[in-house]
Amino acid sequence: KRQYDKPRKPSIQSLTAAECAAIIERKKANPQLSHRQISGYLRCEGLWVSPSSCYRRLRELGWVEPRSFREAPWEKARYEPFRPKQIWGEDWTILTIAGVRYYLLTIIDYFSRFIVAWGIVKSVSQREVQNLLALAYMSEKINQEVLKPMIRFDQGSPNIAHSTKRLIKDLEMLFSPSRSHRPTDNARQERWYRTVKQEEIYCYPTYPTEQIARDSLEKYIYQYNEQRPHQALLNFTPGYVHRVGNKSVLSAQYKKRVKIVKEQRIVINRSQMNQLYGVSN
Repeated sequence: KRQYDKPRKPSIQSLTAAECAAIIERKKANPQLSHRQISGYLRCEGLWVSPSSCYRRLRELGWVEPRSFREAPWEKARYEPFRPKQIWGEDWTILTIAGVRYYLLTIIDYFSRFIVAWGIVKSVSQREVQNLLALAYMSEKINQEVLKPMIRFDQGSPNIAHSTKRLIKDLEMLFSPSRSHRPTDNARQERWYRTVKQEEIYCYPTYPTEQIARDSLEKYIYQYNEQRPHQALLNFTPGYVHRVGNKSVLSAQYKKRVKIVKEQRIVINRSQMNQLYGVSN
């Protein structure tokens, strides 16, 4: 029976030729980008293309690369902030500079995924952790805030040291250690490290010098904060979400952008369909 079915007319909500061309051009220019990343960049440029539409278009061309990730062994973290500067996560990861192991320390805002403070050190001790906390405290002007942030730590010795706890208490912040062997208790920090490793750190077998590593990571963190759209933030950048600080406002802006692009797509597709079928009729 399917052999005699009439071919379906193209949907009025289908991608326009310009949108399809934009997907192809973005993939050719940046082959490492996935369909979700391409969708995020195009939305920032005013082309409201969903990740599923990008995936279908790239799959037709055979440009979809299979990716396999380990499933999370536990449920989502219990903490869900509703404003910036409410919950911060702190942790460190390894990178190599001139064949020597260094550490990247960062503090991330749970609400906006904004990198509040960061640093590169040769070893992680109480001093490095406390300096990072002081830097984040001053850069975000927490002394002017009535409610101070909660700090989410793992139970590493520099984090649970007496002097670190005393500094947090002196700054009127809250200390919240995660459970042992529970990386999901600081999930947003761990997710950030997967991103920076895949897109920046793992791109270099080793950084030539410490200065080059600082310059490269500074450039990437700025791009992550201010230019790179984030899927968990409705494809807004962490910096923008950090400054707006209101999920209701962000959701309204997102819905407005979706509505405008859908209306534009309907107008373009309707005019093309009228030209095509109007001539045949």
